[in-house]
Amino acid sequence: MRADKPVFLVSYGQRLEGTRKKELAMGTIKTRFSRKLHMAFGAMLAITLALAWYFYDSVQWFEYDVKRIAEANSALNGHRALKAHTEERLRLINESIAQGAAVEPKEWLDNETIIDNTIDAIRQGYSDDTILRNPGQRKVLLDALAELERLTREIIKSGELIRVALQTGAIDTAEIHYRELEEEGTVQLFKVMMEERLARDIEAVDDANRESISLSNYITRVLPLFMLALAGMTGLVVWLFSRSLTRSVNVLHHGAKAFSGGDLSYHIPELREKEFDRLGEAFNTMAHELAVHRTSMHDSQVRLEAMVEERTRALKRNNEILAMVDENRRKLLADISHEFRTPLTVIRGEAEIAMRGKAKTKAEYIETLGRIMDQADQTTRLVDDLLFMARADAGEPSLKVRPVTVGSLLTRVCGDFAATAKKKKVGIEQPLVFENAVVMGDSGRLRQVFSILLDNALRYSKEGGTVEVELKRDENDVVVTVTDNGIGLTKEEARQAFQRFYRGGKAQGHARGTGLGLPVAKAIIEAHKGSISLEGEPGEGAVATIVLPVEDKLKAVA
Repeated sequence: MRADKPVFLVSYGQRLEGTRKKELAMGTIKTRFSRKLHMAFGAMLAITLALAWYFYDSVQWFEYDVKRIAEANSALNGHRALKAHTEERLRLINESIAQGAAVEPKEWLDNETIIDNTIDAIRQGYSDDTILRNPGQRKVLLDALAELERLTREIIKSGELIRVALQTGAIDTAEIHYRELEEEGTVQLFKVMMEERLARDIEAVDDANRESISLSNYITRVLPLFMLALAGMTGLVVWLFSRSLTRSVNVLHHGAKAFSGGDLSYHIPELREKEFDRLGEAFNTMAHELAVHRTSMHDSQVRLEAMVEERTRALKRNNEILAMVDENRRKLLADISHEFRTPLTVIRGEAEIAMRGKAKTKAEYIETLGRIMDQADQTTRLVDDLLFMARADAGEPSLKVRPVTVGSLLTRVCGDFAATAKKKKVGIEQPLVFENAVVMGDSGRLRQVFSILLDNALRYSKEGGTVEVELKRDENDVVVTVTDNGIGLTKEEARQAFQRFYRGGKAQGHARGTGLGLPVAKAIIEAHKGSISLEGEPGEGAVATIVLPVEDKLKAVA
């Protein structure tokens, strides 16, 4: 039972509660520390916002300058390219006139294509909506480009006339066209306009670079001032806070030191700052609570000792379970060693036979490798089955759970064994359409179980016999039965059939196997929260029954 508070705590709490009620009645609690805090952080926030705005504005101007520089350089490079390719066209014309024969047509066409692409690229750059060109500026630039394009087209047209004339042997006609090109002044006008355009582009690039440098210099000068102001305000706030906090922190530190030393009767006096005064009150309350809890420590210790004793007994039981698990592990390792020895011995024997004696034919080697691969596949299946059972024993079966339509799965499995049944002259009897039944499970593992049961039934069935597959569903369960008329089994054999590596006397002489099929099937079905059983009589066949919970039942349990 909780003890009463000391008198000094009662009186202090009553006085503090009275003061708090008066402050609340006035509307809100305001202190010098709070006002200092709000004012200081308000000033820091204002400076920070100003600095942030300055950075944002600077970034916008930087982006503006970068775009200006990029667009100016793009225009300059485009006009330089147009000049170079047009001069290349004039070179082809002069070369053709000098040689009295046209240059290869492909070279003329390639040059014309490059010129067209260059003009289109410049026009596209002028046509884009950018910060550099208002509609009036774009019109002036596009008009100038149109004039350059017109002059370029005339040069291309004259060159084409000259080329055609030279190809037909009309050298005089070619020279006439060449003189007309020179006399009309098209070439000279193109060169003059191009030089003017290049000079303006260079000037635009220089202007953009100068403005960018100017902005950078401005930021370099102003930014330190902002940073200095922020640093000064931060220092002022730290100084003001340190003065206000030092006394209160020292008082609280002294009290905390007294409490940590075990002096729970120490009382922290009232502080000037209300925030720290409330913290001192919390310290005083904590000391009282610690004193109360100290009185109940003995009872808690007794209860803890009892819990430790109980946990010790539980640990002993768990150790016994672990010992049993370890025994199962050693048994599993022994089983693995025993079962792996046979296929590995066969593989080694086949390899030694293949390597010994005279050289063999390709067919003999292929046959030997086929037998080795069969043994390797058998070993792989054995490993997979042993690993699954090991996980199942540990309570961690590896399943990919999803809704499974059992009837469809049984139909596929029966189809898989149709050829085997025909070869053994054994019929498989199944309904034309299985009853609609859905379970939550791993489709691949359930298919493996049905395959194991059907394989066993076909193995041990008599020639001309029949294997019957049935599916039934009730409110809670799905029941699958596989019935054969084979060699059958005794009750003892039915009881031990699900033990690892067990094979009945008749089964050992009737068909080869690992003795793991039914144990694997049992592990899979139990991992699905179901059950599997085997019944039969010697010489009268056997019935394997699987019971699985329906999907709705599993959802309700979950």
